[in-house]
Amino acid sequence: MLLAKPEICAKTDIAPGRPRIAFLLPDGEDGGADARFSLAETAYHDAGLSLDQVDHPILVVPTGPNPGPYVLIRIDEDRGKIRSRAGSALRALQAHRVQACTVLLPDADTATIQAIVEGILSANHVFTSDGPARGRMHVITDLNFAFDKPGEESARAVNRAWLTSLASLNARDLATEPANTLTPEVFKQRCVELAGDTGMDITVMERPDLEAAGMQGILTVSAGSAHDAYLIELAWRPGGLVGEAEAAPVVLVGKTVTFDSGGISLKNALDMDHMKADMGGGAAVFGLMQMVAALAPEFPVTAVFAVVENMPGPNAMRPSDVIRTASGKTVEIINTDAEGRLILADALHHAAGMNPRVVIDFATLTGASAGIFGPIGIGTFSNDDAWFKRLQDADAFACERVWRLPLWEQYLEFLKSPVADLRNFSLIGHNGSTLTAAAFLMQFVGDHPWMHLDLYNTCWNASATDSLMPVGPTGSGARVVAQMLINMTEHNHRNTTSKNRNTV
Repeated sequence: MLLAKPEICAKTDIAPGRPRIAFLLPDGEDGGADARFSLAETAYHDAGLSLDQVDHPILVVPTGPNPGPYVLIRIDEDRGKIRSRAGSALRALQAHRVQACTVLLPDADTATIQAIVEGILSANHVFTSDGPARGRMHVITDLNFAFDKPGEESARAVNRAWLTSLASLNARDLATEPANTLTPEVFKQRCVELAGDTGMDITVMERPDLEAAGMQGILTVSAGSAHDAYLIELAWRPGGLVGEAEAAPVVLVGKTVTFDSGGISLKNALDMDHMKADMGGGAAVFGLMQMVAALAPEFPVTAVFAVVENMPGPNAMRPSDVIRTASGKTVEIINTDAEGRLILADALHHAAGMNPRVVIDFATLTGASAGIFGPIGIGTFSNDDAWFKRLQDADAFACERVWRLPLWEQYLEFLKSPVADLRNFSLIGHNGSTLTAAAFLMQFVGDHPWMHLDLYNTCWNASATDSLMPVGPTGSGARVVAQMLINMTEHNHRNTTSKNRNTV
C-alpha cells in the first residue's frame, strides 16, 4: 500500500462550500473557522450552552448560497485525544458521504499539528488487497490540509505525520490480509518487491540455509505446515559510512507467524480468526522499513523477519520435544502455542551477529499481556536505559503508551528444564508469562542493547466505534518506533549541520 503525501495549501485557496474541519484552541480562539464557526457558537449560546459543554466533534450544516458540512473540534493538550478527535471529525464527514474535505490546521505547536494529521490519515484509510478481501469504509478521496501561512515548520510536522502513518497504516494493512492470501511465500514476495522498489539489500534464507545455520527454532515451528519457513533480511544502507560504529545497524526483528493455530496445543476456536494477525510484529517491521525508505536516515537499519505458519500436522512439533537453536542453546518444548519465542530465539541470535547498534524485536507474544494492560499499553522490556529513554521520548508524540516491565533474573528459575538449557513455557504457566517470555528472549541477544515490545494485547481493535480504525489489526508498535527513528534522523541532521557551520 502506498500512502500519498498530504497536500498542503493556504486557507485563502479553499473553494467556497468545500466541506471542512476546523479546531477550537484551548484559549477559546478558533483555529481557522470562518463566519460559520461564529454562527455555530452563537446557536449554542442561544440554547444556553457553550462549545465547552457539548461533545466533540460538532457537525454544522449551514445554510446560504454555498453550503457545505462543517465539523468543529476542540484541541486538547493530550495528543492521543487530539488524534482521536481528529479521526472523529473525519468520521462525521464520512457519514455524510462527502468526497472532498479541507482540514483547517490551527496555529498550534508542531506536535499538535502532527497528531491532527495522523488522526485524519488513520480515519480515512481503508484496507485494500490483491485478494478478495476489501475494507468497507467510505473514503474521502479529495483531502488536503490548510494553514494560514504554510511554512517550513508546519510542512515538517505534516511530513512527520505522513512518515509515521506510512509505517503504521502499512503495518495495519499487512496484518489485515487473510492468512490464505498472506502465506509465508507471499510475505517473502512482498519483501522482494519492497527491496526492488527501494534499493534495499535483501537476503532470503530458505530450508537448506536454515538447516546449515542450525535454526531449528524456525524449522521446528513450521514443520506442521504445508508452507515453507524463511528468515528474511532487509537492509537499508546509506552511503558514506566509515568506521565500525557508524556502520552498526539498528536491527528490527519481527515475529512473522502468518497464522497461529497453536499447533498440537490447539487454541480455542473463540477469536482464532484473530490469529491472522500473529504476524503483527513482522507487519510493524515491514511498515517501518517502508517508512525508512522514505525517511532515508543517515544510519543503517536492518529488518529480520522469522516467517512461519504454526499448524498441527503429521510432522508438527510435540510437547516434550527438545531442539537445539542456532545459538547452541537447547530448548524443551512444553507448549507448541509458545512458538513465537522459538522462532525469535533464532532470529535474535542472527541479529546479534550483525554487530548491532540496538536490537528491537516486535512480537504478538503473550496473551498474558492483556491481563497486565488490557487493550491499552505496550509492555516493553529493555536491557539498556538509554535506548528505552529514546523510545519513551518518542512515545510522548506517538502515544502508544510503552511501559517498561522488569527483567529480574529470578524469572529464569521458572524456565529451567531437567533435559535442556531452557523450557519454552514457564513452570508457573500463564502467571507472569509476559515476563518469563521476555526473560527467555534475553538469553539470545548477548550483550547488545535490546528492546522487546510485546504487542499481543494491542494488536487487535475490538471496538466498532473506534474513531481511528475499523475492527481488526491495529499496526501497533510501528508508530512509536517510527517516531524514534525520525527523532534520531533529525538529531543527526542537526549535528551535521552544526559541524558544517563550524568548519566554514
